[in-house]
Amino acid sequence: MSTYVHFEDLSNEIFFEIFDYLHALDIFASFTSLNERISSILQLIPLRIVVSNNNTRQQIKFLSSHLTCHDHQVISINIDNIRDNSSVINFLFSRHNFINLQSCVFRSMKPTTKFENVMQQMKNLNRLVVFRIYDNHDNLNESSKYDFTQTILMHQSSCLRSIVLQAPYDYLDVSNYKLLPSNLLSLSLYMRSSSATVSVHSIISILRFCNRIQNLEITISHDSLIANNNVNSTQTPSYNDNDLPRLTQLKHFNFKVFAICDSRLISYILRCMPNLIRFHFNLAIRKAEWTFPGELLDGHVWKQMLELHVPYLSEFDFHMAIFKKIPELDLDIIVNSFECIVETYSDWHMIIDRWRYNYIYGEEFVMLRTLNYEKHKSNINITIPFIFCDSFETRSTITTIDHHRFYSNQEQLKIYLTSRTPLVTW
Repeated sequence: MSTYVHFEDLSNEIFFEIFDYLHALDIFASFTSLNERISSILQLIPLRIVVSNNNTRQQIKFLSSHLTCHDHQVISINIDNIRDNSSVINFLFSRHNFINLQSCVFRSMKPTTKFENVMQQMKNLNRLVVFRIYDNHDNLNESSKYDFTQTILMHQSSCLRSIVLQAPYDYLDVSNYKLLPSNLLSLSLYMRSSSATVSVHSIISILRFCNRIQNLEITISHDSLIANNNVNSTQTPSYNDNDLPRLTQLKHFNFKVFAICDSRLISYILRCMPNLIRFHFNLAIRKAEWTFPGELLDGHVWKQMLELHVPYLSEFDFHMAIFKKIPELDLDIIVNSFECIVETYSDWHMIIDRWRYNYIYGEEFVMLRTLNYEKHKSNINITIPFIFCDSFETRSTITTIDHHRFYSNQEQLKIYLTSRTPLVTW
């Protein structure tokens, strides 16, 4: 004869296991009305708040009503904008004090979001391990960015291990900062450049307080329209080794540049990282009027930089997307120059694609990437113009070109048929 057990009569251990897979809203919606024993278990479990754009204001109010007696149990918060665009950050942090928070992630924010309560709580979070903020639409005002930067980068929690500040900020005040939290291992910053040309001084200033970091990501972007005559200037000041910081503990560096830079800038940065093991580089020249960094398409230049400054490097990948004016590049020369790197790193190959995108002004788009770059997820999308088949050319260090190997992360294909039939040569 079969024995039936009511769900609410399961052992405490099974309930603890179940609750470990659920976030707070699901737990409160499903289990609060079962019985007294379940209610007592809910007083003991860690809670994780996850808010997505599928949630509604009513659900957030329901969550908040149950958090009144449980906010001290919250160890993780991951907040995105909800369906009706209400500011969940304001709502939750003004009503609750998350004193035991270990992980705090803000996926997006509204321009009207107020952070006074958030900042006040952040200063007192002694168990915070991870803090991440993403503001790719630049909704945060400069005052809020300043407060976040100061509060988090100068946080004295010995538990803090990872900081992601993906909100465009100039970091002009970075020289006023003290050393980062003593046990911080990973740092990601989004730096807004004040000009189209990346300032090596700005980068070096940031590196000076990163001497304990093991994983570093720096994104530099310049989005404004070019309206000055210095756009073609890539003058880089001279530094000697004594002027540069040494990040001896840094093992992984991800450098994303959406502005003008040259090999001298990269060389200075790599000189600060003598024990680097993994280097990922992303470059986007967004305007054909910007200076074209031709030396970055020369494999011999890269090989010399890497061997000279980062002798322990075992992983090197890049993605470069460049809008430029004609004359056209010689793709064979570029690919042949990178043959010297093929034997240096395991399973290393690169591909270059080129096509015209503006026939009237004589402009072309060039894209280079390494075989393994698609394994590295990026929070910044690269704008790729339409491919006109009659001008498309490709070369690779692999004899038999297999585009799928290089672009296996691409999931969408759109084809436009015109009344003019192009001359396809491949």
